[in-house]
Amino acid sequence: MTDDCSSDAGSGPGTAADTPTRPGEKIRCHPSIIAERSLSAIVVLAVIATQLGRGAVPAVLAILFIGLVLFNYRQWSRTTIQFNERDVVVERNTLFKMKKTLPYAKVASVNVNRGILNRVFGTSRLLVNINSGSGATVPEAVLTFRQDVAEEIRAGMAERLYGHETVAEEEPAEPPVSFTPADVIVHGLFSVSTYQTVSGFAFLAYSVVQIYVSTVTGAGAGGTALVSLLMFFTIQLAPSVSLIFHYYNYRVYRRGDTIYLEHGLVRTYKTSFDASRINAIRVKRTLAARLLHRSCIEAEVVGLASGSGESLRPVLCLLKDDATQQRLLEELVPEFVDEHGRERQPAGARSVLLIRAALASLALVLVTAYPSIYLYHETAALTGVTGLVLPYALPLATAAAILAISYATYVSYRVTEFGTGTDLFTFVNGAVDRETVVMNYDRVQMVRITRGPVARIFGVARGKVYLLSAIGGANVSSGYFAGSRLAAVGETVMERIASGEYDYRKNSI
Repeated sequence: MTDDCSSDAGSGPGTAADTPTRPGEKIRCHPSIIAERSLSAIVVLAVIATQLGRGAVPAVLAILFIGLVLFNYRQWSRTTIQFNERDVVVERNTLFKMKKTLPYAKVASVNVNRGILNRVFGTSRLLVNINSGSGATVPEAVLTFRQDVAEEIRAGMAERLYGHETVAEEEPAEPPVSFTPADVIVHGLFSVSTYQTVSGFAFLAYSVVQIYVSTVTGAGAGGTALVSLLMFFTIQLAPSVSLIFHYYNYRVYRRGDTIYLEHGLVRTYKTSFDASRINAIRVKRTLAARLLHRSCIEAEVVGLASGSGESLRPVLCLLKDDATQQRLLEELVPEFVDEHGRERQPAGARSVLLIRAALASLALVLVTAYPSIYLYHETAALTGVTGLVLPYALPLATAAAILAISYATYVSYRVTEFGTGTDLFTFVNGAVDRETVVMNYDRVQMVRITRGPVARIFGVARGKVYLLSAIGGANVSSGYFAGSRLAAVGETVMERIASGEYDYRKNSI
């Protein structure tokens, strides 16, 4: 459960807007939080009143709303925040009492999030995150302060966390890479998964065909076309627009050991975290991005949750040309620049992949055999283009799917790689959308090696590496390689633990 609190410039026990982080001083919540929480219920109550707005129902709903406002007021008045030398204490003295202590030593990041209501009230939300897998997706505390007070508190906490203050207005002397609005739009359009894009445009094409058929024949197909258009909007258009709004005004830089991210159009975000918190680096290329010779960089780092539902993995580089991406990678996270060699899958992996493709194709043929025969008998008597195409539509689609399986198998065998170095190791995967994941042995939580019955025959295995992540936990799978080569990852981790080289602080919870 998160706690939304804010500094009041003139009320509350021990409130002092000029010195909000004085050790031991308790700050009470800002009154605007009452309005923010209460306004969210107005829409629900308004809908209920519209549907059941007869007799005494509106009066009852009004009483419920007043009761909600009084409840929020009581919670506001009895919630305090105390910034001590070593921790932050959030305490609520209501019927259900709560006291949450957040030691600075365990805090992964303190981020700023400003939505529309925050701009109206002149406030900012401070998101305090602990470096833990169990609480990775929700901040440990959400504290809404007046904007200037929030910046001052964040700077003071940053000094304790990183050894220096954050200066919101200070621009880096030479930003490593500048991102234009065009870059943001390209990222929003072409960073969406290829499978998602294909599905979305398939629905769009189907809706266009339905509209055309209904226009030519006069048949009523508008409802089906509308559903398909809605699916296209949900699957393809809405995620792209959301990414454009989310990453507008994107800026990234590193100062010392701290990486700073700022972006957002409607809701703005300011995020900073220590580079030692990064557990893995992902270089991602969708099919469209590869055709444009572009790629983006994501980081696996715990402690950046906003609780707002957006992507939790911080993006260190929007889709940029590969040369720019590599340069930014070297400047932001040189600790994860892999210079070790990589190896492709052995011949045994090709045999396993071919057998898997054959079994998948056989299963597809068996599933579609009866529907294909049924469709042929039902449509063979049709004339014109419909009678020529429709009887063979399902067999042709099955053949196309088998060709796609065969091509994906070939590409997967050709591009999948695995490499190990002194401190880093790398997995490369993806038949359509490529992903290169660089990991440090000290970030590994667990390594699992699996060998299926077919893989055992050809002397290969697959590895799965588990890491702490911004989404709670993440695992990265390898292709098919010799079991001894994959087991070397886990053995190296154990050797580093035994020798004392393994840095437990990098996986602290």
